[in-house]
Amino acid sequence: MNIVIIGCGYIGMEAAAIWKKKGFHVTTTTRNPEKLDALSKVSQKSILLKGNDEDELMPLIADNDAIVVTIAADSPEHYESAYLNTSQILRHLALEMDMPRHLLYTSSSSVYGDHKGQWVDETSPLHAASDQGKILIETEKNYLSLEEIGWSPCILRLAEIYGPGRELSKRVKQFHGHILPGSGDHYTNMVHKQDCAGALDYALRHHLEGIFNLADDEHPTRRELYDAVALKFHLPKVKWDPTHTSLHTGNKRVSNHKIKAEGFAFHHPHRLLD
Repeated sequence: MNIVIIGCGYIGMEAAAIWKKKGFHVTTTTRNPEKLDALSKVSQKSILLKGNDEDELMPLIADNDAIVVTIAADSPEHYESAYLNTSQILRHLALEMDMPRHLLYTSSSSVYGDHKGQWVDETSPLHAASDQGKILIETEKNYLSLEEIGWSPCILRLAEIYGPGRELSKRVKQFHGHILPGSGDHYTNMVHKQDCAGALDYALRHHLEGIFNLADDEHPTRRELYDAVALKFHLPKVKWDPTHTSLHTGNKRVSNHKIKAEGFAFHHPHRLLD
């Protein structure tokens, strides 16, 4: 199988390593020339993309059986370019080329917005109120519409990602001496880096189509989570200021039942405190 990972970063590199080890031919892309050396170690071919250019993306579709989009915007100002514009270009090329492919796209569970702490699944309404959330919703629609021309789109809505380099203990240490806005009573939805890559591999091998949430089994409040990390590493507890609005909006608990019903088993169903 020939696979291309467009916007290969934190999650994409983990998936690329899995597929290369299995003997698949993996092509990775990046806009950052400094990442090419690292990408060359997990893929047979690494390409520097200059931007959202149809001429650059066309051969990637033609030469690969699976298109994996794991782009991450550098900042909120880049959401439209990174997510929506890429989906529009890929859709336009798909319509022109008439070459059905399997497409995997890593979206975000932030599209659900605020559900007052209630459970959400893949059928729940999307209440994302921010411009960034609306862009992600439109991006999903573009990719799902490829089904009409014979493509097999699969969207993984990732919860907050943690893992090597993004350890929870490092986060709590960084908060020392600071007071966080909010009361810390919003539920957390997280997923380990290894499970993100594992789910991409599982979805590809089992030809999953449609939308699937990706979050672990545990949903402590942010205060409970940070207190547990502080206790384990003998750190001061994080302080909160309920008179200010929390940085973590969209209170909800993300269900992972659908992807588990398809047979996917999480490596880390329980939150790792590092």
